[in-house]
Amino acid sequence: MALDELHKHPLFSTRPEFLETNDRIKLAYQRAQLILQNWGLTLNDIGRCTPKFWEVQSDPIFVYDPAVSSIIACTVNLFIGSLAPLVRKHPYLKAVVDDALSGRIFGNLLLSEVGHGLDMLNLETTATKVDGGFVLHTPNSAATKFMPPTAPIDGIPKVAIVMARVLVDGENRGIHPFFVQTSDNRGMCSGISSACLPQRSGGSPLDYAMTTFDHVQLPETSFLGSSLEKPANEQMLLQSYVWRIPIGTALASIYVSHAAKFVACVGADYSLRRHIQGRGAERVPIIVFRTQQLPVLYATAVAHVLDAWRRQFVQYQMAANQDPRSKYGLSVVFKATVNRLVTMVARNMAERLGAQGLFGHNVISQLEMDNRGMAIAEGDIVVVCIRVFSEVLQERCQLPAPTHPEGLLSKHYAGILSRCSTLVATFPKGHRDPRFSSLILPQCESALLALGYALAHSAAADAGVPQPLLDLFEVGMIAQDAVWFSENANFSDQERMLAEDRAVQLALPHLKEYIDAMDVRKYITAPIVSDSAWSEWEKQLEWSSGDLPSARL
Repeated sequence: MALDELHKHPLFSTRPEFLETNDRIKLAYQRAQLILQNWGLTLNDIGRCTPKFWEVQSDPIFVYDPAVSSIIACTVNLFIGSLAPLVRKHPYLKAVVDDALSGRIFGNLLLSEVGHGLDMLNLETTATKVDGGFVLHTPNSAATKFMPPTAPIDGIPKVAIVMARVLVDGENRGIHPFFVQTSDNRGMCSGISSACLPQRSGGSPLDYAMTTFDHVQLPETSFLGSSLEKPANEQMLLQSYVWRIPIGTALASIYVSHAAKFVACVGADYSLRRHIQGRGAERVPIIVFRTQQLPVLYATAVAHVLDAWRRQFVQYQMAANQDPRSKYGLSVVFKATVNRLVTMVARNMAERLGAQGLFGHNVISQLEMDNRGMAIAEGDIVVVCIRVFSEVLQERCQLPAPTHPEGLLSKHYAGILSRCSTLVATFPKGHRDPRFSSLILPQCESALLALGYALAHSAAADAGVPQPLLDLFEVGMIAQDAVWFSENANFSDQERMLAEDRAVQLALPHLKEYIDAMDVRKYITAPIVSDSAWSEWEKQLEWSSGDLPSARL
C-alpha cells in the first residue's frame, strides 16, 4: 500500500478522540507498524540517509498522528540509525534490525537522565564489567532514564540502546552503548522497570516513561562500544555514539513544517464555511472580516514558504560536500524557525475558531501542544541556538547565506550578526567573558530566527511562491522585530501595516487556490471543515437522554 494511500486504511480512519488513552497509544503503535511495513526503507537507506530516507520522512501522514512520528523517530532514526554502522561487527544485530524495519519490535535510545537532562557527560547509569558480561544498574533516582516510551505494550516487544558509564575494576572507562531488550510481548524484562508518565496536557498520548535497571545481567555481546580502554577524550567518544541526534533535529522539524499546512487548511475551510447574520437578511462567511483574514492568510503564507524551504533544506542535508557542523547548524536554524512559526500561526488560528479551536479533534490546538514537545526533542531550541550562534560568532561554524542579500529580512540578520560581533569584540575574555552570558546568550535564538526568516523567504522566492504570499511572510516577520526595522531600515510600523493591507487584498481572492495547492485535505479529520464532516462526527458522540420529569420550583 502506497504511503499516500495509508490515510484510507481503517487504522487511520479510526477516530482516536473516542478511545481511552491506552487504546489511543496502542493505535499509535499499530499505525507505526503499518507505516514501517509499507514504506520499504532498507538499512542502507537509514544508515546513509539516502534520498529515499528523506522522502518518506517528509510525508504529511506524520502530522496526522504526531505520536506516530515520535515512535518512528525513536525506532528508525535513533535506534536503527545508531545500529547501522555496527551490524557488520555484531552480526546478531541484523535480525534485530530486520524486526525493527518490519515493525515486529520497536526501539529506543535511552540517554538522558531525570537528574541530568542535556548534561550527558555526567549521566550515572553504570555498566560494571564482570566475568562473562556486564551488570547494568541505576544507582539512584537521579539516574532514571527519562523519557523514551518504554512502557510494555501488549503484543509489541521493545528494545533499546542504553547509554551507560562503563566501570572496569572500579575505573571509569567512559560512556558506551549497550543493546538491551526492555520488554517482550507480555511485559517488562527481569530487572527493568518502567513507570508510564501522566499524559502531556493537550498532546497526542504516548507511553512516555521513566526507566530504571536493577542489576541487570548483560552478555558480552550487548556491548556496542568501540573499546573498553579508557578514552582519551570522553566527550568526543560520547558524541561519536549519539551522531543520529543531529539528524533527528532535522527530521522533527520536517514533520512540524507540514503542520502549518494543516493549520491553514482547517482555518481557511472553517472560515469559509462558518456564516453569521449580516446587517440585512443575508448571511456572510466570517472570512469577510479582516480579523479572520489575517490569521488564515498568514498561516497560508507560512505554510507555502516553509514548504519551499523544506525542500531546499533537505537538499543541503543530502549534499556530501557540506561541512557536518554547517549541516547541524542549519538543522538548528530550521528547527527553531519552523517550530516558532508553526506555534505562532496555530495559536492565532485556534483562537479565531472560537470554542471549536480548543478541542484536539479539530487538529490545531493539539498540533500546537505536540509542537511544544518537538521544541524539546533532540535538544531544546534555546540551548541548541546558544551553542550554534556562539560558534558562529567564534567563526567555528559557517551557516549558509540567503540567496537574496538585498532583502529586508537578509539585512535584518546581517545587522544582528554585526551588532553581536561588534559587542563580543569589546569583551576582554571573548566568549568566556561574563558579559557574553549576560548580553549575547539572550540574543542567540532571535539571531538564528532572523537568519531562518531570511533563508525561508529567499528559498520561497527562488521556488516561485506567489508574490502576495511572499509579501505577507515578509511583513509578518518584520512585525517580530518592528523596532529594528524602524531604526535601521527606515521602515515604520505604519508602512508595515499598509504593506500588509496590500498583500492581503492581493492574496485573498486566491485563498482557495493556495489551500488546494497544499494537497493535505485528504489527511484532515477535523469535523468543523464541512457540514458533512460535522454531521458524521456528531453521530459518533455519546448522547444522554431520559424520561425524568422536568424540575419544578
